[in-house]
Amino acid sequence: MKQFCTHILLVVFIFFISIELNAQSSFFNGFSFGVHGGFYSYNGNVGKEIKTSIFTNTRTGYGLRIEKKIGNFIGLELNGSMGSISKWQLDTAVYKSFKTDFMHGSFSVVFDFDNDKIIKKSSLFTPFLSVGIGYLSYNVYEDLKKDTLNYYHWTDGTLRDMPQADSLQDIASIVVRDYNYETNTLTSTALTVPLKFGLKFKLSKKVHARIAATYILTMTEELDNFKGNGNDKMLYTSVGLQYVFGSGASNVDDDKYKNVDFSQIDKLDSDADGVIDDKDLCPGTPEGVEVDAKGCPKDDDNDGVPNYKDKEPNTATGAIVDENGVTLTDEQIALREAMKDSIEVERRVFKTEDLSEEETEELKEYYEQQNIQVTSNIPDKFKPVDTDNDGYISAKEVTNAIDAFFEGTLDLTVTELHELVDFYFEQ
Repeated sequence: MKQFCTHILLVVFIFFISIELNAQSSFFNGFSFGVHGGFYSYNGNVGKEIKTSIFTNTRTGYGLRIEKKIGNFIGLELNGSMGSISKWQLDTAVYKSFKTDFMHGSFSVVFDFDNDKIIKKSSLFTPFLSVGIGYLSYNVYEDLKKDTLNYYHWTDGTLRDMPQADSLQDIASIVVRDYNYETNTLTSTALTVPLKFGLKFKLSKKVHARIAATYILTMTEELDNFKGNGNDKMLYTSVGLQYVFGSGASNVDDDKYKNVDFSQIDKLDSDADGVIDDKDLCPGTPEGVEVDAKGCPKDDDNDGVPNYKDKEPNTATGAIVDENGVTLTDEQIALREAMKDSIEVERRVFKTEDLSEEETEELKEYYEQQNIQVTSNIPDKFKPVDTDNDGYISAKEVTNAIDAFFEGTLDLTVTELHELVDFYFEQ
């Protein structure tokens, strides 16, 4: 039976792993699957008068549980387990030695406290408790003989190889038990009420560890095949691992996302160019622009300017073009390079030191040699900065303007001063 149940547990585990691999549906949100193992202890009529702990004669057990969260506080749990309990009593009145193997299934309501009202959801550990109803199928085995030799209980508290009789007092031998529970004396079923309390440790978002103690009240007094006063009970102390499928708890109390179809998020195409955002290397493509497989506007002549901006759609291969995709002449290229160099020179001078008169003259001479005509449309608010009235604001003039600002002789705000610097580099 144990081998059969082990196979069942394995099949169920594989089944739920397959669910996770395909769990795109919101139906599986809030489902979790766990395995657990621990020790069962017996509390009943046998050995009741012997002052021992409930943990005496503990035996192992294991099982699995499936839980579905209903909101943030309540969950519904199906639990299946198997194990055994055992105890013995030998005194002047009673000899009883049993081991009961069982399978136990239960349905419970689980209360979790990490609901952001009692304990924060982000807490690494939280308590939980559950109460339910269960069904127990069990077989009682007893140690009644050693090999083929039966045990006979005598009122002096011994086990012997012969029935008790005065005539056999001197010849009956005391027997030492072999602790082999060979005789099946009862097969039956019973209803149960499992009460559980435990702690959940969040090892990760998906994997939780649990330790728990489950007190199982049974509706029978024959788990030990011994009638006495009151029904028998069991205590199951366990540790386990729980795997959460989907996105965890189904937050039915959280209305923020109730109308959001999360299954469509991965299919979004914000710029409506036919390429989903996840694969679009050029987000924000203008409406109606033809794009390639990567979501970027097509550039048929490969000049670096997309078709919808290209004023020269058939540029020769390798040609240098302007921002409109038009081929530049050698003279235009030379002019652009010269202006670029001059801007770099002025930027470096402005950052490092004020221009001296000598440097200013050298710069003017450089412009004249390159035949560069610098024209700028200076805004009215910056015209006072152009002290030499040449229609161009130089680095020296910007520096002087900054000094005048701090001296209080220049009527510009801080924002306008920043705009002046930007304007200088944009000339």
